Amino acid sequence: MLYPLLKSFVKFGLNWYVTEWQIKNLEFVDQKNPALIVSNHPNSFFDALVIAVHSPAEILFLARGDAFKKPIANWALRTFFMLPIYKRNDDEQADIMNAFTMDECVKELSKGNKILIFPEGVSRNQLTLQPFMFKGMTMLIERAIQRDIPLQIQPYALGYSSFDEVPKAVSIEGMSPIDSTNYLSGPNQVETERIMMDLREKLEFNLTGEFLTLSQTRQQKVWMKIPAQIGYYTHNWFYQLVKKQIKKKTEGSIFYDSLLFGVLLFGYPILIFLLSIILGNIFNFTTGFLFFILMPVFSYCWVNYSPIKKQEYVPEGRGNALRK
Repeated sequence: MLYPLLKSFVKFGLNWYVTEWQIKNLEFVDQKNPALIVSNHPNSFFDALVIAVHSPAEILFLARGDAFKKPIANWALRTFFMLPIYKRNDDEQADIMNAFTMDECVKELSKGNKILIFPEGVSRNQLTLQPFMFKGMTMLIERAIQRDIPLQIQPYALGYSSFDEVPKAVSIEGMSPIDSTNYLSGPNQVETERIMMDLREKLEFNLTGEFLTLSQTRQQKVWMKIPAQIGYYTHNWFYQLVKKQIKKKTEGSIFYDSLLFGVLLFGYPILIFLLSIILGNIFNFTTGFLFFILMPVFSYCWVNYSPIKKQEYVPEGRGNALRK
């Protein structure tokens, strides 16, 4: 019950952030069998959201283990369908803890569910495919084969017009799955190296190595002009305030886009709700209700009337840690 609600909420919120979707070949995606969902990993947590909102099936996400250290964070992330995968420099008991995570994953796969894993391991805000970290994915494939699970490897290719600009264009391309049972070399033995080689070949073939070219058919809607101007004058102060704080917090890291979207997704509705209550108490219920309805409409028009800016260069040297 929670997963469909969260998915619908995120998908709805993306309408204020992504104004052009380039969706290709999702009919090739296997929706029936247990699968490892894999893709390139250019844009941190945002990549997982893009895949999740375009997949009919529920997905469990493997995420960096250091984010699970605090009990509250551990509870929250698991509530949002995430499981930890640890690196040895995160914890000296990484191998033991990863073994428990792998058992959880295989249990879910045996039920026919989907697990999302990024073979690159870390995101670098890069447009080309980075070297694979083999261990986590090969462990999952081998354990699934040992349990006689007909595991599919389902690749997607993701693309962005920018990592730093809003609104943006995003592409997602589905590919035909790789059937791990075609790589068996004996009883409960699977050629994982060949699977990874074929997977890399598929992904590299479908990645351009460039920021997205915007659709020529996209046109500004004339009727949005006036409400877009109202949206700008009523919302830009809030957006610039949030943007400034997120830039400061994520300077030099790959988390800017993901954190900005997350803060706006949850913070904006709360702000509008509170302001609506205040106006309703100061004036009357009708005023508060109209504010609650019209403000999101104006902000939607502002975002969707604004041109998409294509990023000119690939950022270098961005890390995987937030500023303290």
